[in-house]
Amino acid sequence: MSFFSTCSRLWRYQSLYFLKPFDALNDTLTSSLLLKFDWNGKFTEIGSGDGVFSYIMHGGKFPLSFDRYLSVDLTKEDIFDTHQSTFRSNKILRFPKVVLSIDAKESHIVKVKEIGFSENSVRSFYEKLPLADSQCDNIFYYTAHGMLNHETSLKEAFRVLAPGGKLYILLYTEHVQKYFICYRLSKLLPGRAGSYFSQLDNGRADEIGVYSKSTQEWEQLFSRLGLITLSRHQGLSSIAWVAYDIQSRPFLKKMISFFNSYSASYRTILKIILMLLTYPMLVIFYLFFSNQYFKLHNDCYIAFELGKPA
Repeated sequence: MSFFSTCSRLWRYQSLYFLKPFDALNDTLTSSLLLKFDWNGKFTEIGSGDGVFSYIMHGGKFPLSFDRYLSVDLTKEDIFDTHQSTFRSNKILRFPKVVLSIDAKESHIVKVKEIGFSENSVRSFYEKLPLADSQCDNIFYYTAHGMLNHETSLKEAFRVLAPGGKLYILLYTEHVQKYFICYRLSKLLPGRAGSYFSQLDNGRADEIGVYSKSTQEWEQLFSRLGLITLSRHQGLSSIAWVAYDIQSRPFLKKMISFFNSYSASYRTILKIILMLLTYPMLVIFYLFFSNQYFKLHNDCYIAFELGKPA
């Protein structure tokens, strides 16, 4: 995979997350890890979200006038758990063949259908999938928010995976738990200051902590479930994770309100200007802190290719 193609993907993810640019860096890194696997065959996505991560990972793109902050509800705890008809992809992808997307949120399912990347989409809890035993040829498991029991969910994925099939899963290493800065500040600071940083963390440290294990611990878990580790790839330094955890989170809602107060054309112009200012920083940060070119610190992400015995 060339550095040019990585930079192109970084720009497309940045267009989605222009107000939280380190989200774009994280998605570029995790997609780079996943693209090292073989995506031939039919795939079911579990934890698909709104579908844009996979769509861009495999070459899809949206117009610059589109991003995640157009369809939000700032009164909700999860401001993205809402839907407006703003999703419009401008490229139909024929590869890979995604036959089904599964997510726990109805708003995500609607958005997946609008993109048109997946042949079908279903809302379901991850711990009880509406699928028959051995129904799925291959699975991409994008560790999902809102999961109730991680091990039970993985058992379900094993149940519906066909013998000889592959499961690609994106997870966190044990190192990530040390670098939730907002969470640490919420415990360190008293009173309103602590409460403020607790709101910024919004439970992410506790949720992601469940998905954080050493490579050996992950492989032991997969072995207990009957899965075989075929390959794995790691990346993203803890420095990049700290930048991701802080970035524009303290004033994100105000920034969304500011940009969304403009007409579509002026908003897009302002967005492009901001992207042009921040993109060089993201490229430099990716080059030095993704751990793909220079190994400076511990890896925070790990992607596994797992097999179910035939």
